[in-house]
Amino acid sequence: MKQLITPLSERPYRKLFTAQVLSDLGNWLDFTAIFALVVYAWELSEIWVAALSISIGLPWVVVGPFASVFVDRLSRNKVMYICTGIRIAIAISLIFVPNIYFLLFLVLLKSTCGAIFDPAKQGAIRLTVSEENLAQAVTLSQLSVNSMKVIGPALGGALIATFGPNSPFIVIAFGFTIATLLLIGLPSLKSESTETNTNKTNRKFWNEFKEGLSHINRNFVLKLAIIGTAIVMFIIFLYDGLLVYLSQNLGFDEAGFGLMVSAIGLGSVVGSLTVGFIQVWKKHPLLFMSSTIIFSGSTVILMGIGGMRLVEVPLLLWLVFAFILGAVGAGATIPFGYILQVQTPSQLIGRVSSVTQSSQTFAMLIAPAIGAVLAETIGVGLLVAIAGSMTVFLGLIGLPIIFKLKQKVIVKENQVESV
Repeated sequence: MKQLITPLSERPYRKLFTAQVLSDLGNWLDFTAIFALVVYAWELSEIWVAALSISIGLPWVVVGPFASVFVDRLSRNKVMYICTGIRIAIAISLIFVPNIYFLLFLVLLKSTCGAIFDPAKQGAIRLTVSEENLAQAVTLSQLSVNSMKVIGPALGGALIATFGPNSPFIVIAFGFTIATLLLIGLPSLKSESTETNTNKTNRKFWNEFKEGLSHINRNFVLKLAIIGTAIVMFIIFLYDGLLVYLSQNLGFDEAGFGLMVSAIGLGSVVGSLTVGFIQVWKKHPLLFMSSTIIFSGSTVILMGIGGMRLVEVPLLLWLVFAFILGAVGAGATIPFGYILQVQTPSQLIGRVSSVTQSSQTFAMLIAPAIGAVLAETIGVGLLVAIAGSMTVFLGLIGLPIIFKLKQKVIVKENQVESV
C-alpha cells in the first residue's frame, strides 16, 4: 500500500489527485439524479433516455480531439480549473432545470467540460510526478475513476433518498469549488516544448491537430494499444446495456441484478488496487493487457453459456464471475494508461489522449444499438458468448505481434518504449 501511495508525497500531484477525485465523484454523483429526474419525475420515454446518453457521449467524440489542440497549448491546470469552474455553474443550474431540452443542453455542456478536462489531466500527471512514480500515479488516477463509478451513483441515490432530489447537485457544486481552488494553487503546468511552439506565429491549428494523429501512426506500440482498447470497448458495449437481461437468464431477480452490478464495480476497484501493488506489468504492459483480455473474454464466454441456460450453477458463483470480470477489466486499463503516458511527449499528451477517448466513446455509442438488434435475433446469452469469443480471439492474435516486438523497456531521455 505504501508503494502505491508514494506519488502522494509529491505536493503538486497530491493536489492534482485530490482535484481529480472530486471531479470524478462529480461526474458520477449526478448520474442517478439526472436519470431519476427524466424517468421518475418527468416520466419521459426511452427516446429521451437515449437522447440523454447521446448528449453524454457526443462531446467526447466530436469536441475532445479538436479542443485538445488548445489544451496542449495552454497551462494544463488553467484548463482544468476553468472546466471545474463552469461545472459549478452547471451543477447549480441543474437544481432549477425546467424541462428536458434545457437538461440536455446542460448535460452536453457538462460532458464538453469533461472531454476537455480529461486530456488536460493526462498532461498534468506527467508534469506533477517524478518518472519513477509515474506508474503508481497512473494507477491512482485509474483507481479514482473506477471507484467513483461505484461510489458516485450509490452516494447519489442515498443523498436523494435522505435529503431530496436536488441534494447531489449541491454536493457536486461544493466539491468542484474545492477542486477549482486546488487547481488554482498549482504552479503553471505547461511543458517547455509547448511554450516554445505557441510563440511560433506560423503554426496552424490543423497542423497541430495532425501532430497527435501522426505521433500515434508512427508509434506502433501506442497505435496497437489504442486500436486494441477501442475494439475491446466496442465488444463490451455490445452487451453492457443488456446485463439486466443476462442476469435474468442467469436466475437473478431485481435485487440480484443490483448485486451483480455491485460485484463488477467492486471487482474493478480491487483489480485497480491489485495491479497497483504488483507493478511487474511495467516491463511488458502490452503483454499484460493481452493476457487480461484473454482471461476476461473467457469469463464472458462462461457467463454467456449460463445466459443460454446450458448450465446451471449456484447464483453465488455467477457473482464471483462478475467480480472477476470487473477486476480483470480494470487490470487492463492501468497498463494502457501507462503506455499512453510514457509513449507520448508531454506537449502532445492532450491530443493523443483525446483521440483515445474519442475512439473509445465512438465505439461505446454505436455498439449498444448493434447489440440490441443482435440480441433480438440470436438471444442475449448467445450474444454474450460470441462477444467473449471475440475478446479471446483479439487477445490471442495480439500475442504473436507482441512477442515479435521482443519485449523490452528502453529508457532514454525521458522517453520509454515499452511493449
